[in-house]
Amino acid sequence: MKFPRSTVQAALEQDQFRLVYQPIVMLNSRDVVGFEALARWAHPTRGEVSPSDFIPAFERNGAIAAFGEWVVRRAMTEAAVWHRRARELNQAMYLSVNVSGYELQQFAYSEAVVTICVDCEHRCQDLRVEVIESFLDLDRQEVRANLETFRREEVFVMVDDYGTGASDVHRLIELAADALKLDISMIADIETSPDRRRYLEKLSTIARRAGLEVVVEGIERESQLAILLALGYQLGQGFLFSPAVPAAEVGTLSHH
Repeated sequence: MKFPRSTVQAALEQDQFRLVYQPIVMLNSRDVVGFEALARWAHPTRGEVSPSDFIPAFERNGAIAAFGEWVVRRAMTEAAVWHRRARELNQAMYLSVNVSGYELQQFAYSEAVVTICVDCEHRCQDLRVEVIESFLDLDRQEVRANLETFRREEVFVMVDDYGTGASDVHRLIELAADALKLDISMIADIETSPDRRRYLEKLSTIARRAGLEVVVEGIERESQLAILLALGYQLGQGFLFSPAVPAAEVGTLSHH
């Protein structure tokens, strides 16, 4: 799909975008420890447009910078209420946002994110940025500088969609990533494939030894959950626990 840059700016001004939040839980207790912010677009003539369509379009036309800033600021603003409540209860509660490779390649992107944290009174250590591994090109000075800033400010860097490409957990160690998120495809056949279970068991062991946190996404069945727990996985998200919900419903989930 094609969306002129002016269309994106108008959509931002007209509040056509919204965020929904999917909980990330401790698999053994199902306690909520964080939320991933996911963008939705109710286009006035095309209806609901999938992020898989509009995000690449925004990257091509340069609108991703303004859109990305809107996502981070809106997410932190909406998260303020449940983060304040979590601190009162002495609970850990983080916010996870997706970062475009285009954004990560811009000088001072990370500093802009930290500034938004300050503006919104959101602690940097309660923020996680998710980025697809292929965008983490350490040969680019801008990427390296942004990762260093995130590290210095204690913003967690999570490698998203792990398992969709030629992924190597040892490269994640080189990147000094803090966490990885397993793509839904990694567990789709977990109940029927011994090879898949052996691979996931090995990955769990390597990640644990390297100090990498692992989140499994797309958990839909109790049988998947049972296997993941047996293999040593601790964090996950998916429809088994909850779909993504509007900000107004997050408080109920976060303190369940």
